[in-house]
Amino acid sequence: MTGNAILIRIYKDGDEEGIVKLFKQVFGREMSLDEWRWKYMESYPKKVYSSVAVHKDFGIVGHYGGVCLPLIHKSNQARGLVICDVMIHAKFRGIKTLKLLSSIMPREAVKDGIIIGYGFPNINTLLKPALSLGLYEKVEDVLEGNKDVTFNNNSTRYAFRFLPLNYSDARIDHLWGSCKSNLSLSVVRNRQYLEWRYKNHPFHHYELWGLRKRFGRRLLGIAILRKEKDRVLLIDFLSIKDMLKPLFNKVENYVYSTGMKTLSLWFPPFMEKKIIALGFSTNNAHTSIPRTTYEGFITREEMAGKFFYTMGDTDFL
Repeated sequence: MTGNAILIRIYKDGDEEGIVKLFKQVFGREMSLDEWRWKYMESYPKKVYSSVAVHKDFGIVGHYGGVCLPLIHKSNQARGLVICDVMIHAKFRGIKTLKLLSSIMPREAVKDGIIIGYGFPNINTLLKPALSLGLYEKVEDVLEGNKDVTFNNNSTRYAFRFLPLNYSDARIDHLWGSCKSNLSLSVVRNRQYLEWRYKNHPFHHYELWGLRKRFGRRLLGIAILRKEKDRVLLIDFLSIKDMLKPLFNKVENYVYSTGMKTLSLWFPPFMEKKIIALGFSTNNAHTSIPRTTYEGFITREEMAGKFFYTMGDTDFL
């Protein structure tokens, strides 16, 4: 698709050089080629789901990215796209360019059987014009929980153990197998995904911890943690039924032992009562989940109140 010396097309090999250059111009942060490859190629080596706007003189001036991830949807294996790095150079911004960028890649995805496009936009995105044009539709607000940690000196302290895990631990896949039937819509949290998302991240450092009974080997839950200056982020978590409280108690005790004061997490609205019952205060996380409205993707009604996500589902935490 062309117009005003700009060609809108699907990603081609080598475009990443122009994409990372544009990223620096628009967002003011350096994205290395290693980071780009981790995000767009290592997540799904079969294909890069991105569209670009190419000016005949200035090169790549627009980009609409999608990170292709494995999902579970109504007990079926599926694929979805996390929409990210949507950007247009200030000199070339316009409704037509945004609309074309936002349609050509979803069309390709639907053709390949991908069922959903969604994201976690922050204030430095093109969300407002995309919503007003009907390219996106808000699904729900993302919630944040915060807690001033204390030491839980209860039965959990003695009945369970909280241990560092290796990303290659086969019990992670067994845990996912036990949990997935309780989730209507979720990213597949198996070893392959966790290793890509957390172990291989190009600049963030994460800790992987597991919960088991004191005299058992079965993995009952996992927690992914990342330490900031004044708080610990519970980036991701997964547990079998009735093990959320022991898992969170153990996470809190660990955070307390490090001397950190606050534990924070993101979660969907359907979990709010459980999170409050665990002692967290809750509020809006200042982001939301919009879905791509392109025909062929699942509807808002199939996502709202059903999608399990955490901080780790974003591309920036």
